[in-house]
Amino acid sequence: MKSNPIPPSRALVLAAVTLVAAIILPLAAVTVFGLQALASPAVLISLAESVLLDYVANTIAISVIAAVIALGLGLPAAWMIAAYDFPGRRAFDWALILPMAMPAYVLAYAYTDALDPSGWLYRELVQLLLAIGITPPRIDIRSVAGAGLIMGLALSPYVTLLAKTAFEERQGGSFDAARAMGLSPAQIFFRLALPLARPAWIAGLVLVVMECWADYGTVAFFSVPTLSTGLFKAWFNYGDRSSAALIGMLMLVVMLVLMWLEMRSRGRAVWAAQRPSGRPRRFVVSGKSAWAMAMFCAILPIFGFVLPAGLLLYAAITSEAALNVGPLFRQAMTTIGLGVLGVLIILPAAWICGYALRNGTVWLRQAVRLASVGYAMPGLVVAVGLLAWSGLFTEFADQWLNWRVALASTGALLLGAYLTRFFIVGLGPIETGLERITRSLDWSASALGLSRIQVFLRVHIPLMRSAMGVAALLVFVDVVKELPATLVLRPFNLETLAVSAHHLAADELLGQAAWPSLTMAVVALIPLILLGPLSSQSRQR
Repeated sequence: MKSNPIPPSRALVLAAVTLVAAIILPLAAVTVFGLQALASPAVLISLAESVLLDYVANTIAISVIAAVIALGLGLPAAWMIAAYDFPGRRAFDWALILPMAMPAYVLAYAYTDALDPSGWLYRELVQLLLAIGITPPRIDIRSVAGAGLIMGLALSPYVTLLAKTAFEERQGGSFDAARAMGLSPAQIFFRLALPLARPAWIAGLVLVVMECWADYGTVAFFSVPTLSTGLFKAWFNYGDRSSAALIGMLMLVVMLVLMWLEMRSRGRAVWAAQRPSGRPRRFVVSGKSAWAMAMFCAILPIFGFVLPAGLLLYAAITSEAALNVGPLFRQAMTTIGLGVLGVLIILPAAWICGYALRNGTVWLRQAVRLASVGYAMPGLVVAVGLLAWSGLFTEFADQWLNWRVALASTGALLLGAYLTRFFIVGLGPIETGLERITRSLDWSASALGLSRIQVFLRVHIPLMRSAMGVAALLVFVDVVKELPATLVLRPFNLETLAVSAHHLAADELLGQAAWPSLTMAVVALIPLILLGPLSSQSRQR
């Protein structure tokens, strides 16, 4: 018989509702301004007749290319790691997360410096091909196809990790039963594994598409007109807030549709997400098959991290500009500091809303679920919404309170953007960890006279250390790599590694941009290295 949850306190309900309101506030602003702009058809007609169709077409094309690459490389790699036993499998299992440490815009800097028509690697390839009598093809990396390729390499871990987890944990003994029936590994993959893991890899695919729509750094560097670059130009370059609000609202609607499609797909296959009673035995392979699998699994780590890191290091060493250790160190400390602040803000919020999901009423749980939409929103859309509210607040404070303050100069808006964007990143591990703690344990602790705070401190926190560590590391990595929101909302003279690399790359100083890019990759890589053991501990609890 299922036990009833401990009713939430009024303070918890109030805190959860306040957090949800704060998280969706910038999205509400974009919606309001967008609807106001729709009241003037001239704005929409002007956009549609000029640049909007190009923005939409390029954004969709980049998303499709990236999704195909992520699915074509990530899904087979996940299946090989989960279902086969071959030399190097454990190393590749860890290496597949390496592209997560290298943001897409950093990959763009690395490959452009080498493969641009003026790049050193492109010139060497041309000379080599001409020497053997082959006419070299023209490589235009600064294009829609180039942006899609870069995004696919950078975002493939979303598909790989989610699919691998589903393959390993969600099928139970069904693989063994299929083997006993004489099905080949290929038949098991197409007829059993893919359908059972469909919610997971579709969720990864949706994340890839969302990130493509949200990306600014890559497409801005490549000068590819997309919705994100169009929004930036409209608001910050031309001061056309109506056009910016319309573009932002369009992106918001698309993200909501994608989230709905993902939830619908997952809801239709809830039965596939049950925890198995045992792990299936892996197919043991050797010889040419093992080498082929190892080579395939090496594609993403090599082209998504190792090669671009080497290209950046080469560009940095061969650059004529001297390394300025002082500014680089300050930028690294600023980046780490913002990452820590993001964790300190988001983790308590995740705990509060995690308890609301665990013990709250239906409407409270639905309200918390609504806050998850922030992760799907591009950083620029969140920034525009926060700036809109900031302007209204500044005007109100000046007129009615005689208080002159610019929130944008305090850093509060930047931290608010992090909360909106990455709240769900912290909530996911906390919610999963709380689900593993039976409610009977809560009742037993209450029967022994422990208050809610004592249950939290003496029961839940000790059992949730691994989950808290996973949440903190994931939030930290996302904050470190975030570019558009930081670029727009940072206080004056606050320079992070991402912003510094973006400015240098925009000035075509790719050799100098390599140092902050490499430093950022190292800062993001260290938490990712710790993530594997913590995730394993969290699952074992």
